[in-house]
Amino acid sequence: MNKPVTTLNILTLGRFSLSMNGKTVTTDWPDEKIKNFFCSLLSPLDIYITWDRICRSMLGLPETRTSRSQLEEGFIRPLNSFLLRELGFTPLIAGLDSIRIDRLRIHLDALEFHSSAVEGLRLLALGNNSAALEKLNIAKSLHVGTYLPGMSGKIIESTRNDLESVYRTAVMEGVRHAHAV
Repeated sequence: MNKPVTTLNILTLGRFSLSMNGKTVTTDWPDEKIKNFFCSLLSPLDIYITWDRICRSMLGLPETRTSRSQLEEGFIRPLNSFLLRELGFTPLIAGLDSIRIDRLRIHLDALEFHSSAVEGLRLLALGNNSAALEKLNIAKSLHVGTYLPGMSGKIIESTRNDLESVYRTAVMEGVRHAHAV
C-alpha cells in the first residue's frame, strides 16, 4: 500500500511559517542556528547549494573534510532529527557536491513568486502582454513582504536582496510596461 505524500507548505515572504494540510507545524526550533541553516537552503534562486558555499555561510570556513564534518554534526543531523520528529520526513537531500531541499515534497511561496515573475518577463518579451500581465500579477500578489524578515545569514540576505530586485524591476516595471503597451 502506498503512503500518500504530504506536501510541506513554506511561507517565506513577509513571514516564516511551515504548514501541512492547513495546520501550522514547527514553531519551536531546537535553536536559531538550525533554523537559519534550514532557511538558507530554501533559496528559490538556487537549485542546490554547494558544500563550500554552505560551509562558508554557516561556519565561515571553506569546505574541507573537517568543516563538512562540523556541518554534519552541528547542523544536518540535528535538523534531520528535528524535521523527522515534527514532520514525519526530512526534505533534505545531501549529495557529493551539494545539499538541497527536495522541491517535490514542498511548496515554497518564494519559488512560486520567482517562477511567476520570470515567466511573466519571458511572455512580455515575446509580446504576449495579457499572459505576461497575468503571471506578473500572480507574482505581485505573492510578494506580501520581505523574504524571511528578521533572519540573517549570507545566503538568506543575498536571496532577500535578489528577490527584492526581481520584485522592483521585473514585477513592478513589467506590470507597468504590460499596461502601457
